[in-house]
Amino acid sequence: MNSNQQQQWNSFTNNLFPPLTPSSHKGSHGRIAIFGGSEKYAGAPYYAAQSALHAGIDLATVFCAKEASVPIKCYSPELMVQGVYSVEELDTLLDQERGLLEALEQCKQSNDLMTNEMNEMDMLQTMEKLEHSKEKQNILIQSELKKDDQMELLVERLEKMKHLEEELQILRKRQQVSVASIVHTITSTFPTLHALCIGPGLGRHPLVFSAAEKVIRKAIESNLTLVLDADALFMLSLKEYRSLLGEIRGYDRCVMTPNLMETRRLDEATSKEMEAGESVAEYGNIVVQKGHTDTITHGCHTMQCKEEGGLKRSGGIGDVLAGTITAFMAWNAILEKDNTPNGNIDGKAVNRQHIQRVFASWAACCAVKRGTRIAFQKQRRAMSALDVSGEIGEVLGSMEGGLELELCSDQVQTLANDMPDAST
Repeated sequence: MNSNQQQQWNSFTNNLFPPLTPSSHKGSHGRIAIFGGSEKYAGAPYYAAQSALHAGIDLATVFCAKEASVPIKCYSPELMVQGVYSVEELDTLLDQERGLLEALEQCKQSNDLMTNEMNEMDMLQTMEKLEHSKEKQNILIQSELKKDDQMELLVERLEKMKHLEEELQILRKRQQVSVASIVHTITSTFPTLHALCIGPGLGRHPLVFSAAEKVIRKAIESNLTLVLDADALFMLSLKEYRSLLGEIRGYDRCVMTPNLMETRRLDEATSKEMEAGESVAEYGNIVVQKGHTDTITHGCHTMQCKEEGGLKRSGGIGDVLAGTITAFMAWNAILEKDNTPNGNIDGKAVNRQHIQRVFASWAACCAVKRGTRIAFQKQRRAMSALDVSGEIGEVLGSMEGGLELELCSDQVQTLANDMPDAST
């Protein structure tokens, strides 16, 4: 590195970790939360939250399904775990909704058939009225009686449909109340949090997705740093959440951590949104594409984590990364607040802070890669995500003592170009 690049490097590294001081208190070095964990996936939020603690976060809370809360509590006494919904209760609400919709559809189809039959009968009666034979007149009278019976039946079915629609409205209000309860429980903690991670083990329940959407929007309103992973990224690829994806693309306090498949889904969703003529915000968020070489993208700028990892890809390592990035984002929020005590900040400072988050994301990727390599050297084929999580503390300790991760000079220059006045 030349002297200018070294100056930039020092500027980045000096703003990665909040200092440990005698005046520090519980929470000074980070308070984060994970929204994830379902009846099927209880390990993912644990890996994410525990990795954040191993990185150096003081307090970590997990908001999850009640069915997952007891297992997660048993995994670690250090985590604060709160079950915010019951999968069984939400499933019951969805099943009831499906039953009502099916009943409504059956009534509609029956009414359509009856209406068609009555219309056909009206046509025949009109033709028969033109004939005056006694026999024809008797047939006409019988038809009128049959029509009256059908009309009564049609009225009964219409009343049934009205009743079903009223029940459906009541049921959907109950769903909204359940979703609102989840959202309120999580968002009420926002004033105490430095960062929120959504997605590890979240599952794909439609009502949980609805809650996650509202939590994300509240986080953006609150200017809270977000890390979106796993099922949260799947949710954003769905048609009904594409407008939210567009908003997140423009939110500079958001880090998304997709793997290759998730990246393809998100790119496809963004392309469809553009084809539909909807506005797509200029990319302001950070995207960490996981792979053999992690790629960190911010707009048109790209960094790569070239740190060598282990040869074993155990399930849960992505959750370890999500938790570690969340820790770095929490520290970034703490240092940002410490550096701007009066809240006044100019455009250049805003840009520096965002580029610092890009660098912090890169550093988190390097830390997990190095932790994976060390864990693999010790455990070989027996290595698990928990082994990797356990190495994070030592790895970050060595990084804080002197950051010697591989960063190419062109990557330093890329950051320098984005942050022209980093020395101030």
